[in-house]
Amino acid sequence: MMKNEQAPWQRLGSSLKLGLRSCSEADWLPYNDLFGDVLARERQLRLKQQLCAERHSEVFAAVPNTEIVGREVLDMVCTHLATYHKLPAVEPDVSDHPLDAAAQMVPEDLLLLAPQERAKDAQDGNKSWHLVAASLCFPAHWVLADKMTKPLADIHAPVPHYQERLATPMDRFFTQMQVGPISARMNWSLQFGNKLFTPHRSAHIPADVDKAYEHLYARMEHQTLRKLPQSGYILFTIRTHIVPVLHWKQTPNAISDLLALMDKMSAETRAYKEVDLYREALQQCLISA
Repeated sequence: MMKNEQAPWQRLGSSLKLGLRSCSEADWLPYNDLFGDVLARERQLRLKQQLCAERHSEVFAAVPNTEIVGREVLDMVCTHLATYHKLPAVEPDVSDHPLDAAAQMVPEDLLLLAPQERAKDAQDGNKSWHLVAASLCFPAHWVLADKMTKPLADIHAPVPHYQERLATPMDRFFTQMQVGPISARMNWSLQFGNKLFTPHRSAHIPADVDKAYEHLYARMEHQTLRKLPQSGYILFTIRTHIVPVLHWKQTPNAISDLLALMDKMSAETRAYKEVDLYREALQQCLISA
């Protein structure tokens, strides 16, 4: 752990906001793990290959006629890897969907959103953005099949306060996004265990409840958004990092701040994040030697 490193909840809080920052092209698809785990990239790529071989219909989906846009993404990924990671330019197998091939070259999940005109009576001039193709091997408690073809507002329907706080700003941001700039954001959540493929949240505390905190992990996502130059679609990337909460055990006030943050959440947010499931484990962590 870096000296004086804040825990993600100390840096990011829990309020629902875009929280976007500019991202350079060189940092678009980072090679290294955020926390210095030199084996994380290789593990994630192997797991992707396994999931694509054994559970392909669960981790990849695309509507018809998205192959051309998938090829646009594949070319961008290949160029990025050759330019910034100095990896040899290897022509991937595109016997299936090019987006599928692109996603198996990087640890990031790759999702494509397409613009659609809104109803004629809409006055804001924003388009509606729909999920039309995705390689999602590391879902954070959501099922890809449930979200396909839906607009952003419906995709985020389970998220408390999204409709009144972010639905319009998100559609506006996506519609006004220009080709070239890349936007990035981080978010965090909690889970028991370090599994990456988690379409459903575990509703159970580990059997070893006396030391449940040893099984508690922070799940962080580094997300980027960019508009594709040829199609005008938006590419959403997700790089997932899973770190034991104990990583921040020695960070001043990290665990107590997390408990306090949970107490400040709205009832709807607490239920959505199922934070009460983790409260006892965090209290154990706080008093452990």
